[in-house]
Amino acid sequence: MQEEEFRRFLENDPSITSEKAVNSRMSRARRIEQEFKINIDYTVRDDDRMYAALLNVKDKDSAGNFQNVIRKYYIFINSKKFPTLSTYSNKLKKVR
Repeated sequence: MQEEEFRRFLENDPSITSEKAVNSRMSRARRIEQEFKINIDYTVRDDDRMYAALLNVKDKDSAGNFQNVIRKYYIFINSKKFPTLSTYSNKLKKVR
């Protein structure tokens, strides 16, 4: 994970209003990599891997905090939002 760059990205995000909120997201990003064995940089560079990672953490993340951090990191790397799980799932069904 590109920790320093991601921290600056979060600090400049107008929807994140406190240092505590930035620290929480950074802590969650580290936990995602450790607990779920997800390389977040590798994951967000491919939409299928991103979708699989979101599904993986969804079951263990009732509040959506881990998903939100992965989505923020996706925006940080790709400069765009990842679609909702249902939208992406529907896209996959149409392709297959």
